[in-house]
Amino acid sequence: MAGLQKGKSFLFCFSFSLLFLSPIVTASESDPVPYENSDSRLHRLEELVRNLTEVVARLDAKLSETGKKHEIISNGAKEKAKAFSVTKYSPFWSERFEFTSAVKLNSEATCINVLPFKDHEGLSKYFAVGDSSGNLYVFLRNGDVLVEFFTSCDSPITAMVSYMSVYKNESFVVTGHQSGAVLLHRLREGSMGEDFSSAVMENVGKFDGTEDSLEVTLLEVHHVGRVRYILATDLAGKLTVFTENRTVHGSVTPTSRPLVFLKQRLLFLTETGAGSLDLRTMKIRESDCEGLNSSLARTYVFDASERSKAYGFTSEGEVIHVLLVGDVTSFKCRVRSKKKVQIQEPVALQAIKGYLVLLSEEKVFVYNVSTQHYVRTTGPRLLFPAALEDLKSTFLSHQSKTKFKMITPLVASDREKLLVMSLGEGYVATYKSKLQSSKGELNTMLWSSPVFFFLLFLFGAWHFFAKKKESLTAWGPDDPFASSSSSASFSEPSRRNNDDLMDLRRRYVSPSRYPPGAAAGTYRSVASNDPTSRSSVDATNYRATAQEMKYRGGSGLDSSGGRFGNRRESLFGDNKALDNES
Repeated sequence: MAGLQKGKSFLFCFSFSLLFLSPIVTASESDPVPYENSDSRLHRLEELVRNLTEVVARLDAKLSETGKKHEIISNGAKEKAKAFSVTKYSPFWSERFEFTSAVKLNSEATCINVLPFKDHEGLSKYFAVGDSSGNLYVFLRNGDVLVEFFTSCDSPITAMVSYMSVYKNESFVVTGHQSGAVLLHRLREGSMGEDFSSAVMENVGKFDGTEDSLEVTLLEVHHVGRVRYILATDLAGKLTVFTENRTVHGSVTPTSRPLVFLKQRLLFLTETGAGSLDLRTMKIRESDCEGLNSSLARTYVFDASERSKAYGFTSEGEVIHVLLVGDVTSFKCRVRSKKKVQIQEPVALQAIKGYLVLLSEEKVFVYNVSTQHYVRTTGPRLLFPAALEDLKSTFLSHQSKTKFKMITPLVASDREKLLVMSLGEGYVATYKSKLQSSKGELNTMLWSSPVFFFLLFLFGAWHFFAKKKESLTAWGPDDPFASSSSSASFSEPSRRNNDDLMDLRRRYVSPSRYPPGAAAGTYRSVASNDPTSRSSVDATNYRATAQEMKYRGGSGLDSSGGRFGNRRESLFGDNKALDNES
């Protein structure tokens, strides 16, 4: 502003100087014409003043505009332009998510749940939407209305969970309401020919001890064999466990309100840390989450692939990545990454395979949590945002004049490909993800896992001992009939050859089957090669009478008969020294 005042003062001084100097200049020019009329000189002066006034006005306007811009830049504000861009169409969402269907409710949706029925492709067939009037709607994936059901409680539905029954075509739906009521409903799927497109829902009853309670914020189902327990958390953080018979198993109040449960482990994340629940004693163990510091978590969701990983949004506007490991008796919670984002509360989080979806009141953000870049560096990586108005414009030709204020962002999924979102104004849309999940993280974890090194050690040990066994076998004896006197062959295996083996076989004679007294010369002398020695062996060992033979029923054997021959077969076919001569 000081520069602007200086510019204005300079212009006024310059204009006045011109006004005072113009008569002198005019007079000097008019000396040759002394008799010129004074009116013409006044007319010229008026013209000059008028021109100078216009010049001063133009310069003043330019200086004031420049001063305003300078002031705006110095103060950090932006001047509103006459024409500006409202939004830009982004094709990222339509390229990566296939639009399936959209439904319209006459009231605002307050809760969404994907039902556990699957089709032949493994995708969920139905999803349920609860509204602010206590009504429950079941839709097909293509948008057809399957069931319109009143839950017998006109309070808004704030929490919902579903699980399969023992029957294949039946499931149970548990609804929690703002009034604190928890109700159980049965959904039975019917068949019309080959097309399963009909269903019937009925109210089973209300859970005990849920009258005039606080708002139910979280519902979860825990399986213990064939027994199921329903876990309910209210706004004050009180945790109540119900049985399938709708009776109270027990209740306990932790120091911090649970936000999400880890399935089948009874571990949960709270606003300030983590906790565990023992169903037998109904006792809770709690611990702070390392790295969370003084911020409070608003919402959590566990990863679709790895149960120990979770993602959350804090009161400081940060997207965090949390690791929860352990069991009921011993567990640990640690924040692995934090990232500040410009997103206002409230928000809703949901996980599909390899990706994280964050929904606010105006936009939806998609984060990649499966790439190798994410594993090596910091937290979830933002892929793209998309405005909810752009999403609605894909299936609406004109915007409705009736405005509904979005109570809270809602998003649900089947943890695989199906995504169901509330877009405000009563619209609920379903999308099928076309995103490809990277397996870089899995490969990285495999190559760096201790299990891999243990398996590698086992393979090396097996290879070493196999080679060692082969080497020991090569030094061992080949002949099982070799006597103990040939133990020297272990130290000198090179001296052994085929001639030695054949010699040992010739020296061996089959042991006698007769009493010790008759077995006089089982082995003959090495130097004895005459036929007399052979005949003596035959006479002593093989020419026994029938009375000396001690077989069972030996008295009935006739040694001289033709049933048994007098020739004894040799042990080896090529041993001619032991053959009897007939």
